[in-house]
Amino acid sequence: MAAPAHRQRSRSSCLHIHAKPIRTPPSLPAPSIKPPQPSPTEQQLRVRSSPSSTAMAQSKLVMALLVAVLAAGCCASAGAVAYLSKLPVTLDVTASPSPGQVLHAGEDVITVTWALNASRPAGDDAAYKNVKVSLCYAPASQKEREWRKTHDDLKKDKTCQFKVAQQPYAGAGGRVEYRVALDIPTATYYVRAYALDASGTQVAYGQTAPAAAFNVVSITGVTTSIKVAAGVFSTFSVVSLAFFFFIEKRKKNN
Repeated sequence: MAAPAHRQRSRSSCLHIHAKPIRTPPSLPAPSIKPPQPSPTEQQLRVRSSPSSTAMAQSKLVMALLVAVLAAGCCASAGAVAYLSKLPVTLDVTASPSPGQVLHAGEDVITVTWALNASRPAGDDAAYKNVKVSLCYAPASQKEREWRKTHDDLKKDKTCQFKVAQQPYAGAGGRVEYRVALDIPTATYYVRAYALDASGTQVAYGQTAPAAAFNVVSITGVTTSIKVAAGVFSTFSVVSLAFFFFIEKRKKNN
């Protein structure tokens, strides 16, 4: 007995469905697995750290150079210290004021001469480049005055505080004309001359005798005109007082 037509159609359709090929999903690419990186060797670490190491080495070198320069400067400054007790007295110095003479600041002039002592051997002054002349406090004007105290270390010495002049050294000697400055305080003074080397350090000296010192009187600021004016006003005040006293006494009598 023949099957109905609709059943045959359904079977053929089922067969057709089952006959469809099965599609497999596309294969995914296999994940790439990176091999483990080897740890950096000691040489590589040195190469990587070489820039910082170079900079550190340069900074250390700069610091070492700075320390060396500072040390050299300290040694040079320490070597430049001069002590009066160790300096030879090679200069003969004279000053025009007579012992005990009174000079007035801003008015009187001092003439100072200096020359190498004739007893010194030839070439003894080879290191002398300049001569510095100064006014120095005599011992009488230093007593109980710490700000004028004598010290063997010439950088700390306060005896010769007033520079008169500085001039190039000449074997034939030199001469200085000096008008006493207005800021020179009233005191007793003598003159000292230092021979300086190329660095400005004292290497020898000479001076006038402190016992033959002269006196300087500083300016007070009171001029003659001021004194005359003060006298006139004083006289006028006395006369005025006497006149008013006379007038008052006359009024009482009347």
